[in-house]
Amino acid sequence: MSQWSRRALLATTLGLIAGGCATGGAGDSTYRPLVGQGGKDVMWVPTLDGLVMQMLEAAAVTPEDLVYDLGSGDGRIPIWAARRFGARAVGIEYDPKLSALAQRNAERAGVTDRVRMIHGDIFREDFSAATVLTLYLGQALNLKLRPTILRMKAGTRVVSNLFDMGDWEPDRTLRTPDQNPVFVWIVPASVAGEWTLDASPLGAARLRLEQQFQRVRGVLAALGGGGAIALEGRLDGARLSLSSATGAAPGAVATAGAAQRRLELLVDGDLLLSLPGTQAVGRRLR
Repeated sequence: MSQWSRRALLATTLGLIAGGCATGGAGDSTYRPLVGQGGKDVMWVPTLDGLVMQMLEAAAVTPEDLVYDLGSGDGRIPIWAARRFGARAVGIEYDPKLSALAQRNAERAGVTDRVRMIHGDIFREDFSAATVLTLYLGQALNLKLRPTILRMKAGTRVVSNLFDMGDWEPDRTLRTPDQNPVFVWIVPASVAGEWTLDASPLGAARLRLEQQFQRVRGVLAALGGGGAIALEGRLDGARLSLSSATGAAPGAVATAGAAQRRLELLVDGDLLLSLPGTQAVGRRLR
């Protein structure tokens, strides 16, 4: 990072301290970090405890979750995830002194049976097992991480303090007066391509889908030339909800009662399952 970029980021982050960042109390007798101190890619500005709680609540963390905090600093988010929500948690921090401080903080909090601190690089460490991912990194790093995040298991919850993911719109945004915004995404399943359906509003059919993150559109065409319906909808993790589109799509033909046509499906790899239930009703062709 250039000297100019570091100065600009410092001015920005210090200006936002009151909006969701702590100013002290993070260190111990061995090491006391300074707010705004330089790091590998970003400056260290810890999140206020109240906003940590809001982020974890927004992700609906439970004892069944594995929370990964990227750029975990003094370890407060993994520690809170374990103490307040009973989750297992892992923090990844590049700065060796901060990582060691985080480990000591976990020991003092009595959560080392559920919390692990890794001294490592977030672009090299494997966090694919996470069910919840927390971030306070900056938009440039969020965008650099985005392709990796989108390859994670569908349904993984991603929560970011202050910074968004560009044109990947959040599924939810929390705005509290005098605090940083919190953005929440649910990693969507990958559905772009062609599928065959054994059962649909048109009977046996072929489904062609285009995908832009959680937004989906496509055409459902009956096998044997029995008509077609333009569809649009969205993904909530692995759950795919489609309904008749308001506008025409290439290859779609108007059919009677199209406005009432809906599909609710669960994506399981290359299979589409009925909802409710687990019966396979469709398969990916390509």
